[in-house]
Amino acid sequence: MMYYDIISGLIVNILRVLLVRKMMELFLPAEDADEKKLQAGWIVYYLMTTFLYSLFAISVLSEIVNYLGILGLTICYQETWKKRVWISLVIFSVDMACSLAVYLAFAQKLTAHQRAIQTLLLLICVTVISHIAYPADSREIAFDRRQTCIFILIPAASVFILCLLLCGKSEGVTALLICVSTLIMNLSVFYLYHMMAENYRNLRENDIYRQQTCAYKNQLDVIMESQSRIRALRHDMKNHMLALQMLLRKRDWEEATAYLGSMQDFMANPAEYIATGNDTIDSLLNYKLQRANDVLNTVEAKVSIPEKLILHSFDLNVVLGNLLDNAIEAAVRTEEKKLRIAMKLEKGMLYINIRNSCQGIAGGKLRHLETTKEDAPNHGIGLNNVRRIVEKYHGDMELICENGCMEADIIMYIKEL
Repeated sequence: MMYYDIISGLIVNILRVLLVRKMMELFLPAEDADEKKLQAGWIVYYLMTTFLYSLFAISVLSEIVNYLGILGLTICYQETWKKRVWISLVIFSVDMACSLAVYLAFAQKLTAHQRAIQTLLLLICVTVISHIAYPADSREIAFDRRQTCIFILIPAASVFILCLLLCGKSEGVTALLICVSTLIMNLSVFYLYHMMAENYRNLRENDIYRQQTCAYKNQLDVIMESQSRIRALRHDMKNHMLALQMLLRKRDWEEATAYLGSMQDFMANPAEYIATGNDTIDSLLNYKLQRANDVLNTVEAKVSIPEKLILHSFDLNVVLGNLLDNAIEAAVRTEEKKLRIAMKLEKGMLYINIRNSCQGIAGGKLRHLETTKEDAPNHGIGLNNVRRIVEKYHGDMELICENGCMEADIIMYIKEL
């Protein structure tokens, strides 16, 4: 019978560990994790919890080690420490509530059958969470300090209550109801998190569309100004032609060339930095570069893009808008105040290079950049979203900081018409 309990315990704990991993990967991006370290970490976690539960059953020591193991596993994922703490606490509180509910319901006994019931209860919880977890494209959402503290406080308070029940050797209906209520409360937090993440994502999308609208409005002003200059030049074209004819008869080539240059300068619109014929790119870049020229010393732009490009305007706003905003904000804090952007489409590959002066950033290749604004969650949409758009077009993005300059290199595969 003892061997049966040991084998059953090993199998049941495998299922429990798999459920904990499933719950963790609902909220932490597994694709960015170090797979080898992660696999080794889960094996160590399984062996450690199996050994402790077999010796001490459900106890303060085993639960402390259980939480430290869950928290340690979150380090393998690319996330902020605040989110790691919250995720580890809420997963641990759900797991502990399931364990303690069964433990207290059976008068503080823990047999193989009861461990199976505990795992089944955890499976139900994971199934519920799977249906309310927020979408994958919202994983990089980060809340402010107040919101984060509230999210951390709820599972932390739950763990405290459950520890009091465990230490007090409580049993009976009251203790069971407390465990179930704690479990429902933590599951409700997931639903609340889902709703806030959805709302947060909608606000960010609205911000992108608002910027797009401003860009189109700016481009309309640019077009109207250009048309006004054309009409003015056309109105005086007869006089200009007569003046040029007179200069040519005199063979005054230098003066004729200067006169043509004056006509060209008159036609040039200072607000039109980019004129590729692609309305989406022209409007966005003219809008951003106008702002850059107002605050920076040197702004260079070299863009070679066809009029027709199979690229969703929203995706383009996410990539160019976010990178240019970051570049301008970083460059304006430096003495050089330099910005350079280059774009070209060649053989179905869209190349984007943005280079700006920067300071206070470690050199080398970078994976993430933290915003320096106090209200970080309400500004920008994050480089993770930019990477996701780039990957959507089967491309790649590389960030390099060296010699006081930040450079973003992007390649995306775009179909040409």
